[in-house]
Amino acid sequence: MTRLLGMHGVRNYKAADATPALGGKRLRADWLEALGGRIPGLELETAYYADLLRGERQSDELDDTDVVLVEQWARAWGIDPSGVQGRATGWVRWICGQVAQRSGQRPAVVERTVRMFFPEVARYFATRRAAVRERVRGALLRHRPDVVVAHSLGSVVAYEALHELADELDVRLLLTLGSPLALPHAVFHRLDPLPCDGLGRKPAGVRRWVNVADAGDFVAIPRGELARVFEGVEELPDISIAPAWPHGVLDYLRHRSVAEAITSEVRSP
Repeated sequence: MTRLLGMHGVRNYKAADATPALGGKRLRADWLEALGGRIPGLELETAYYADLLRGERQSDELDDTDVVLVEQWARAWGIDPSGVQGRATGWVRWICGQVAQRSGQRPAVVERTVRMFFPEVARYFATRRAAVRERVRGALLRHRPDVVVAHSLGSVVAYEALHELADELDVRLLLTLGSPLALPHAVFHRLDPLPCDGLGRKPAGVRRWVNVADAGDFVAIPRGELARVFEGVEELPDISIAPAWPHGVLDYLRHRSVAEAITSEVRSP
């Protein structure tokens, strides 16, 4: 038996998620379907906290805090947005167009992702971190996973929670998918614990940390930096999960490299 705990990224709240238990049940079903029975003896649960990251605003407009994160993200792409007037829709659209050129993606897809991603990142760090961490800490202690699979913002949550519980868990594998952990200022320099001398570290309760990212994943940037700025990380070769939107968790889970990373670890002595 392999106990696996999944940690989701942004925009995972659905209207049918009347309770965290129902939301977790829905996510679990989606993840099991995507993995497609390729991991024998899998016991999968998901740590659901999407309700805690919901915003009060119904629109996808970015506020001032979100815009600061978008600017930091743009600079990680080597884009200087300071010469563009204003901070309104045209400014965001211009940045997303520049990233789309560099990543080979459609500008509309990049902009849609930016408007989904950064508001929840801002909320997590500003006001929701303690509540999310408490929910995730409870899930980790209940399920005592052999493997933690964490996608996108979920990799940030997993990194912090696993450090907090370093003396209480023995996780054989942390597998991060499409992770923004190395994103300067917006994420990397706000982590708990803070990186020391520009270097983060693998949580002590984790035996092995493997990171995988789609070659066109415009959230998992700077490209190839995660293993350079975190000790103890193994980077798998770039993969291609879905050319139309290279950041979706279900597409990551469907890729053979994900199942192979999990099964190779749990079969090892």
